[in-house]
Amino acid sequence: MAGRVPRSFIDDLLNRVDIVEVIDSRVPLKKKGSEYWACCPFHNEKSASFSVSQNKQFFHCFGCQQSGNAIGFLMDYDHMEFVEAIETLAQSIGIDVPYEQGQAPRKPAPGTDSLYNAMGSCTEYYQNQLKQNNTVIDYLKQRGISGQTAKDYAIGYAPEGWRNLPGEQKLLLEGGMLVEKDNGQHYDRFRHRLMFPIRDRSGRTIAFGGRVIKAEDNPKYLNSPETSIFHKGEEIYGLFELKKAVTNIEQIFVTEGYMDVVALAEHGVKTAVATLGTAINNAQIEKLFRSCKILVFCFDGDNAGRKAAWRSLEQCLASLKEGRLAKFLFLPDGHDPDSFIGEHGNQAFQQQCANATTLTEFLFNTLKAECNIQSLEGKSQFLDRLRPYFMQIPLQSLKDQILGEVERQLSVQLDTRLFNILGEDTVSQTVKTVIPENRWTATKLAINLLLHKPQLAKNTGSLNHLTEANIPGTDLLLQLLDTIHEEPEISTQNLLDRFKGNPHESHLYQLAAVQPAMENEESIEPMFRDCLQQLQVQYIKIRRQQLIEKSQSGEPLSEAEKCEHKQLFTKH
Repeated sequence: MAGRVPRSFIDDLLNRVDIVEVIDSRVPLKKKGSEYWACCPFHNEKSASFSVSQNKQFFHCFGCQQSGNAIGFLMDYDHMEFVEAIETLAQSIGIDVPYEQGQAPRKPAPGTDSLYNAMGSCTEYYQNQLKQNNTVIDYLKQRGISGQTAKDYAIGYAPEGWRNLPGEQKLLLEGGMLVEKDNGQHYDRFRHRLMFPIRDRSGRTIAFGGRVIKAEDNPKYLNSPETSIFHKGEEIYGLFELKKAVTNIEQIFVTEGYMDVVALAEHGVKTAVATLGTAINNAQIEKLFRSCKILVFCFDGDNAGRKAAWRSLEQCLASLKEGRLAKFLFLPDGHDPDSFIGEHGNQAFQQQCANATTLTEFLFNTLKAECNIQSLEGKSQFLDRLRPYFMQIPLQSLKDQILGEVERQLSVQLDTRLFNILGEDTVSQTVKTVIPENRWTATKLAINLLLHKPQLAKNTGSLNHLTEANIPGTDLLLQLLDTIHEEPEISTQNLLDRFKGNPHESHLYQLAAVQPAMENEESIEPMFRDCLQQLQVQYIKIRRQQLIEKSQSGEPLSEAEKCEHKQLFTKH
């Protein structure tokens, strides 16, 4: 949804709103020095470690490491969607949100409420059809579904026949309820199926899922097509019903079918949801995490179930912020949540949940099955396979736990070199309010100063040659410089926002939250130049050694390398 609002408007909005006012209206802040402080609203603590910078327009908690701008705060604190947070901020300063052509927000334009009304009428029609059909009612009873649960989820029945749905044909076509044939005739999309309305956060029906009643019919589930009010990749079945039934949501069970959700609710597990016939994506996971900190993915224990679980794991990684936990529940072969809880009951299901696999366990077990970690080659292969997943995790404390588990399971002592393999430039680095002097490096300080004053990049020129020396952190420094060179007047909050979803996002906020140790504002430019000079000295030293080692190995230097070798040894 981010792409539906112009990037330029988002930048301007972030520059115009005051994050201190946004947060202070929800979490009272106290000014200490140049920053504002409070006890963190995202984790329990007794002393204030939640910092809000008015100069840089972002928040950062030194305890749980949660960070973000005004948009991110509203999404996390008020559980808003991205566009909803933008609209709220825009309204607070009295401006309208422009939308890119053809990319209006996912809500009806004026005059299209009639489509929602038509979909609501379809829901009522299917419910009335169910009430009149004793055979289908008996089928639901055989499946263990009571009348109250059917009512809670507005379950209905689409009768047999090709044209039963009442209503305006144009609206039914627009809502995906009718199918148009080549000859211009129309027929009902759903016939002789149990009907599960898919409802948005306001409770309005936006689509349907239809399940076969006869086992021999295909497909088992038939879903509405995409429409102007229904976008499959953004919706989750059962989320409206869950929030209506449960006030304090402890954990959400993510299943693969509508009947799983309904059957769990029938047996007292009212916090289950389902994807809409496709693999879950990160946008859906973010939506669920904003409702609850613990997600339990429920799958069959067969190969298909494990593959689906692995796809869910991949989508989870970037969302693992402080307090969020993903678990994976693999039921015995031949069972899904519907059949298992129907046969064994709630207590047995809860026992299964207690033994659910954590994300880290699932990650390690899967990768270990692919690598022989008893051999050096297998250990190296394991690290190579782990790296892309490890890099996506924004939470430093979880990354530290994973690194400790690597040491334990691989029986290795991770040194700086191995940490570099996994994308870390320091070992177990956690930035506090003040980074110890011996932990600052030229690269780290240069990044800190750039985040304090992006315009320092104005006269740096190209520093791409530093990549050849593999100095830890220079890749990130160069990414920052490239971003600023493309937008020379970019502000700190907009610069940080460019790294949203980037593996380095959390690390950048940690560094940005630390005030540069400078005497005054005028000293920042000399400090930055000194950092770059130190990096150049390191580069010369490392490149000299690289070329000497290559020459001594018997491998001839190229003409360009000979020239470079000569130039390096004329520098001091």
